[in-house]
Amino acid sequence: MPGFLTRLFGSANERTLRRLWPVVEEVNGLEESFRALPDEAFPEKTAGFRQRLAGVEAEDAAAALEEILPEAFAAVREASRRTIGLRHFDVQLLGGIVLHEGKIAEMKTGEGKTLVATLPLYLNALVGKGAHLVTVNDYLARRDVQWMGPIYQFLGLTVASIIHDASFQFDLAYIPKDYRFLHLRPIDRRDAYRADITYGTNNEFGFDYLRDNMKFSLDEYVQRELHYAIVDEVDNILIDEARTPLIISGPAEESTDKYFLVDRIIPKLRNDVDYAIDEKHRSATLTEEGVSKCERLLGVANLYDPSQIDTLHHVTQALKAHTLFKRDVDYVVKDGEVIIVDEFTGRLMPGRRWSDGLHQAVEAKERVRIERENQTLATITIQNYFRMYAKLGGMTGTADTEAVEFKNIYKLDVVVMPPNKPMRRTDLPDVVYKSEREKFAAVVEEIKECHEKGQPVLVGTTSVEKSERVSKLLKKDGVKHNVLNAINHEAEANIIAQAGRFQQVTIATNMAGRGTDILLGGNPEFLARAEMENEWMRRAGSLQQSGKPHERYEDALRGLRERYDEEVQRAGDEYRKELADLEERRGEALRELTEVHRQILELSPYRALRARFEEVSSVELIPAVRDHDPVPPRYLRVKGELETALLGAGGGAAVASERAGLEELKARYGAVLDAWEQVGHRTDDTARELDERRAEYERGLSTFELALLVKGGAAGNGDLAELCGRYRAAEDAYVEAERLHEEKRGPYEEALRAAEQRYEESRRQYVERVEEIREQLQKAPQEYEARHKEILEKYREVCAAEHEKVVAAGGLHILGTERHEARRIDNQLRGRGGRQGDPGSSRFYLSLEDDLLRIFGADRMQGLMQRLGMEEGVPIEHRLITRAIRNAQEKVEAHNFDIRKHLLEYDDVLNKQREVIYARRRDLLGRDDLKEDVLEMAEGLAEDLVATHGDADTASEEWGWKALDDAVFAQFNFRLHFPEADRAGLRLEGLQDILVEKVREAYERREQQFGPPIMRHLEKLIMLQTLDALWKDHLLSMDHLKEGIGLRGYGQVQPLQAYQKEGYDMFEGMVRRLEADVVEKLMSVQLRTEAAGARPRVAVEHADGDVAALPAEIEAMERRQRAAARMTLSHGEHGPQEAQKIETVRREGAKVGRNDPCPCGSGKKYKKCHGQA
Repeated sequence: MPGFLTRLFGSANERTLRRLWPVVEEVNGLEESFRALPDEAFPEKTAGFRQRLAGVEAEDAAAALEEILPEAFAAVREASRRTIGLRHFDVQLLGGIVLHEGKIAEMKTGEGKTLVATLPLYLNALVGKGAHLVTVNDYLARRDVQWMGPIYQFLGLTVASIIHDASFQFDLAYIPKDYRFLHLRPIDRRDAYRADITYGTNNEFGFDYLRDNMKFSLDEYVQRELHYAIVDEVDNILIDEARTPLIISGPAEESTDKYFLVDRIIPKLRNDVDYAIDEKHRSATLTEEGVSKCERLLGVANLYDPSQIDTLHHVTQALKAHTLFKRDVDYVVKDGEVIIVDEFTGRLMPGRRWSDGLHQAVEAKERVRIERENQTLATITIQNYFRMYAKLGGMTGTADTEAVEFKNIYKLDVVVMPPNKPMRRTDLPDVVYKSEREKFAAVVEEIKECHEKGQPVLVGTTSVEKSERVSKLLKKDGVKHNVLNAINHEAEANIIAQAGRFQQVTIATNMAGRGTDILLGGNPEFLARAEMENEWMRRAGSLQQSGKPHERYEDALRGLRERYDEEVQRAGDEYRKELADLEERRGEALRELTEVHRQILELSPYRALRARFEEVSSVELIPAVRDHDPVPPRYLRVKGELETALLGAGGGAAVASERAGLEELKARYGAVLDAWEQVGHRTDDTARELDERRAEYERGLSTFELALLVKGGAAGNGDLAELCGRYRAAEDAYVEAERLHEEKRGPYEEALRAAEQRYEESRRQYVERVEEIREQLQKAPQEYEARHKEILEKYREVCAAEHEKVVAAGGLHILGTERHEARRIDNQLRGRGGRQGDPGSSRFYLSLEDDLLRIFGADRMQGLMQRLGMEEGVPIEHRLITRAIRNAQEKVEAHNFDIRKHLLEYDDVLNKQREVIYARRRDLLGRDDLKEDVLEMAEGLAEDLVATHGDADTASEEWGWKALDDAVFAQFNFRLHFPEADRAGLRLEGLQDILVEKVREAYERREQQFGPPIMRHLEKLIMLQTLDALWKDHLLSMDHLKEGIGLRGYGQVQPLQAYQKEGYDMFEGMVRRLEADVVEKLMSVQLRTEAAGARPRVAVEHADGDVAALPAEIEAMERRQRAAARMTLSHGEHGPQEAQKIETVRREGAKVGRNDPCPCGSGKKYKKCHGQA
């Protein structure tokens, strides 16, 4: 039935296009009238459109935009023709309407998506609330503004670009020194967002939103309301990037030494013996043997002891860094820094870091400087950020395969645009080989065939490593080619622009978001600019060290990389075989040492005492310290028994150093234990110190026990004595193997470091020299322009001639060396060929060793191959194979969709909380008087204290008066002083009213003490600082909650529901802490002058008498306050000035008491109804 209806009425896509074509015809009907207008009439048209929209109500704005759409689109089309020489095709007008309606337009590569976006951006910018174009990288955010900017400026609109560390406004009159920023005038971020149209990356838009919500003044916010956005490469940003949340973090307090300590032991572990790898789920886990070996190597008694959870985490992350994250695939090392490689685009992502200690583990593995681990300060997912826009559109060449996800998560429909010219590309069936070696040999053969007949080839790979592998094979056969990957990103645009030239071979990692068209025959603009630069290089000379003057930029960079690769290969040939032999020898000695150590501990005469001590430590001591309780007496007793047994066992001079070490650790640990017994010293800092000392002490016990048995003769005779002899022999063998290994590894690592330093320095010098030459070009614009026109005309002729030759050879051939997890990425690679009706072809080469088939389709594929009779070196092309590959991709796509959906469901919990907190922050920043808010908090806290320490069902004389008095002092910094004679017959609500009144009086006294302006100032400062600190801690707590919530499923509890409930409880607890902390600080705050005539400083004086200055944020906020507040705090030459008198605004009518009936008529008390707000 559905098929019949589709044939009868057409698909939803066809019906949408039929509905929109009349609008396109209407725009076409206006073309001649707009072509007749003079240039100065176009800004006037824009002003007229704005005037027509100005008086429209919000609910009628959409209809008003629809009304002026044909005229607006006609104006943009004509402006584009006059300024940049491009006229919008009809299908581009169609795409513009789809984007305006808040849908996704799927347009094939080369159909002009960049130009299409100008239509809806102009139309929606007329409302005056801003329109955003979201790109995948800084290069496109800058280039597209330079390219499309003349259109907007001609029409009288401003357009800005925001990139990672700068913001610009397009201005045709602005000529900078650096040609890359031609017509881009630097402006601040806030002005960039105030422009009519703003281009930028998804990361910058998201991070600016987070940064805004960490600021202390509304004047410093850069973004305005999120009105309308078009997302370029929408599938890449909203789907591929959606799994990675945006996080702003600050350094945590943990030391980085442990990462290096743990990293040293990982190479000593063996796969399938000490650990197991699950590539499908990207996890690595220790086996029981691995746990024992790690405990031995780290000197830890029990890795699963609660006190060693951090150590276990470090080991797990280091294991993942060594086994799952590969250099030049997942990351590169550049300038002594580990930089992540985007798995979808192959681009470097400087500034991005893996979380949870993984990035530090990779840094330790690569022996580079370890940056301290960070704690989350603010976070949001890409999904939730873009869902905040009032209207969202998107464009890409590959969205239809993910249409269901776009509809479910973003409420976005996908409309597939018809091509401007019919598709002429031939997509050939996949070819599958048994091994990677056979596959790459066949790939090289096909490249050579195409190269010989002049057909350009674009080779797509899934990683930097695979790119380099194909490159080496082509070099071996003498095939000239270019490599485009994350390492060689500087020459990216130059390389890809010429990928369609005659006989050109280009190897590239994933092509998503490259943003540069591949023109058959070559791109004359890029060729002309390259020749101009080469002329100036020859004139300037002095490039002998870094590259030859006649070399192209990308050729010189490739040459530098090749020399570096050769040096690395030479070092490997010299050292690697011997190092591998020594590694094996060291591993054998370590395995023997670990096993004998385990057996010794099993037979140790102290085993029972040690086991009891470890049990009491884990079960009783650690929880007591966590709860700030006294040290359990049983722990001290068992500890003493074990110490007596070990230290009283003798051992003589053989164990003298170990004994001295244990005695020192015992004394240090004992001092912390003694301090802990004093109530006032049970703080979080002391708890951390106690835990560190305990762990040191326990390692010392273990070391001394082993020394006593092995060296001190405590083993006696029999099996234990024999094991101790074996241990000594294994230890000697291990020490010798370790010495030899370190002796050889040092020179090898030094050779690698030296080669990398030489490469990076040469590349830096060359790039700097090229940039200097480019600046010189800009300083001679007339000479440059005349010569440029001459060269450009020459290359237009050359490229036109080559275009005919390339078309005759079959057009661009796309050769994929591996299927990606997502069909979209494969389609993006294929889409580079056959643009605008050009001929072309594509084929994918696969092997059973490819990650996709090995991890997700291995069993099914192996069975198929056996049935089809696969032989060595013989490829198979069969529909069953194609179907199995498609099934594997669909399986991965479904798995990744579940991950994204799962992430969104969990982030929605945090998103609601984030909206509340950020709205509260904005409210606080927008108000100057928060006194009533503070008093409401204080009254609620006072009533809660009374309710906690009193009981309506018992006589008032029996209430906890002493505890109540202490609680009031801790919270409000004054004593209740309630005479016993007045306590009789008192009701709870009566006492609440009394305490509330005393709190208000105390607060009024503080206000008189400081003066109203300072008090208003402090209220805002302290409330903001406390809110930010608690929100930061709450984010960490929510992270911890989410990490372990999946285990609830084993207890028949739905994890998401548990996360929602417990997350809400934690949020409520945070709000209660906020109120308590703010009131406590405001009731305790003191002004302190450090020297005569100095400016008073703000400090908080706590109930125990300690005085601590408030954090730096408050100092910074103080400097930004208005003159009235500053005036009361500063001392001018005439002495202190009088505080401005603040006139109190009084309400008309009586105030509603918190215990009075709510005026809304609900029957509840005010504090339980509208008073909660």
